[in-house]
Amino acid sequence: MTKGQTAKVNMYIAVMLFFAKYETTFASFAQLVDEITDFTGIYNDLQLEIARQKLKISGVVTTKDTLLETAVKMLVKSARKARVWAVKSGNATLAAQFDVQISTFSDMTQSVVLNSLTTINAAINTNIASLTTYRVVAADVTAITAAIAAASGSIGTPKQAITTRAVATDQIVVDIIACDGALELIDDLLIPEYEDSNAVMVHEYHLSRAISSLGSHATGLKPTVTDSVTEALLEDVLVTIVEISRSAVTDINGVVLITRMKPGTYHVTCTKVGYVEYNTIIEFELGKVTSLAVAMVSI
Repeated sequence: MTKGQTAKVNMYIAVMLFFAKYETTFASFAQLVDEITDFTGIYNDLQLEIARQKLKISGVVTTKDTLLETAVKMLVKSARKARVWAVKSGNATLAAQFDVQISTFSDMTQSVVLNSLTTINAAINTNIASLTTYRVVAADVTAITAAIAAASGSIGTPKQAITTRAVATDQIVVDIIACDGALELIDDLLIPEYEDSNAVMVHEYHLSRAISSLGSHATGLKPTVTDSVTEALLEDVLVTIVEISRSAVTDINGVVLITRMKPGTYHVTCTKVGYVEYNTIIEFELGKVTSLAVAMVSI
């Protein structure tokens, strides 16, 4: 996936966690529940396509090699016993055909191995009545046949894996568009319904819907500022990291993001007209955006 697609999927995960958290809150709003269910279904489809896209070509070959190895081991056990019978019976042709070791197949292509296994197994089956006393029975032939079929029916070639990945890549684009469309419908139901009665929850929803463009190694600060009494989200709060003279103001959701800073211990202040200045000391870790809940006291 592209970085943009990965960022969106991470947002979808955050939204899914939000929906799970407030499931009981939404239970009485049937249409909203239906839209969330639709989104969940699309999201699950998307995850399946992501898994298909991650299919490794090397894994395809490894899977088939493992199944072939199983079939070879099974056949060699029966063929070696059958060879003893062929030698005792004076049948030089069959003795030569049954004279195989696991190493016999090591330099063959997969298709040649499958053909050889099938031919030798057929020869064993033809003479099965004479092989019983050598502890080679019909059930052995049946098991070998099944093992050969399993190897033949496994995902066959890297080319097939590439095709599967290509189809999944195209479908991921379709599913992301569908997820976005479903979330837009949810936005129009959830936000106006709860923004007055449950502003904190709606704020949390906005945060879950945010798509982060930060790299995985970003270091920074993400405060959320509220009124200590009313819990209202505070806009235009000036947040400053003193030692590096970095400042930014909170948006309508009471949030601001300051990044591109070195790890270390810094003095952080929050100021707004009509409120007591907020001060704290924070230790910032490399590659981590530190969240900070700030409750400011009005004057």
